[in-house]
Amino acid sequence: MTTQKLPYIHEDNRLRYKALGDSGLFVSELCLGTMTFGGGDEGIWGLIGNLQQEQADELMKIALEAGINFIDTANVYGFGASERIVGQSLKNLGVRREDVVLATKVLGPMGDGPNARGASRGHIMSECKASLARLQTDYIDLYQIHGFDPATPIEETLEALNTLVQQGHVRYVGLSNWAAWQVMKAIGITRARHLCPITSLQAYYTLVGRDLERDIVPMLASEKVGLMVWSPLAGGYLSGKYEGPDVSEENRRARFDFPPVNRERGSEVIRVMREIADGKQVDGEPVSVAQIALAWLLHQKPVTSIIVGAKRPDQLKANIRATGVRLSDDELAALDEVSRLPEEYPGWMLERQGEYRAHAKE
Repeated sequence: MTTQKLPYIHEDNRLRYKALGDSGLFVSELCLGTMTFGGGDEGIWGLIGNLQQEQADELMKIALEAGINFIDTANVYGFGASERIVGQSLKNLGVRREDVVLATKVLGPMGDGPNARGASRGHIMSECKASLARLQTDYIDLYQIHGFDPATPIEETLEALNTLVQQGHVRYVGLSNWAAWQVMKAIGITRARHLCPITSLQAYYTLVGRDLERDIVPMLASEKVGLMVWSPLAGGYLSGKYEGPDVSEENRRARFDFPPVNRERGSEVIRVMREIADGKQVDGEPVSVAQIALAWLLHQKPVTSIIVGAKRPDQLKANIRATGVRLSDDELAALDEVSRLPEEYPGWMLERQGEYRAHAKE
């Protein structure tokens, strides 16, 4: 591939840019996910994707030219292969480092020993150094703890992240797959100890997985923490290709059924999505069920950026076109009705008791 300078923002791109949490860092509303890079031939990463350098360069080029300035990876993806490919791709495409927001994560096992995993100070410090080398950069824009480590005190994890920020190796820190109370505890610790703040949470959120609306979304709004959404199509389920008479058993969900989906409720959600997609077009192309799923997320106020991955250029281009899908109030109401969470305590009680005070400050 010919090396070239790529402008990361085009005047005619339709992507919006949002501040990540309560920070001055602006990221595109779509983020390129790179879990499909370098997966190998065996294991979970091979099932998700095994794109090599030339294929990854093509996807990166498409994303950057569309205005995506946000790239997410993790040390554990392909056991380091994804980070290496991302770093090399930025070099191959001649991208200025300051024109991209580079995010990676740490937690999963990167070796056989008991200390080669988790969110301990030792693992975080050593893995950050390794990620920097693989990415061929001297700083990471957003360094995220990939999940909650019950074996390490939260204080130790946060102190280690703060050290990395002070050293200049990391600029912002985030969490992923933490419960609301865990995030809130971490925020309290950072404020009490004057550590670098929690800027973002990466979490699962879809039309068939709205669980985080119960506690996490209100907490994020209260504390001004940004939301990055992973698996916005529920592992491909919201493409619609796993529902209907022509469904093939030879698909990724047949081998790796994740994230879990309530198929009974999901089939009704997809039925409504198909009705809404029918007749819509973007750039002269019919709107797909998958694009309706992405568009719904883009209409949700708590969402800062949606992580979209792909194995093929046409998949990525279709995902990017979803930013041009506009949903009417009636369409949003129909999607809300068919996908709404069942009421649970204390939610219904909070709503009932708060009715007479809800508008007091308006």
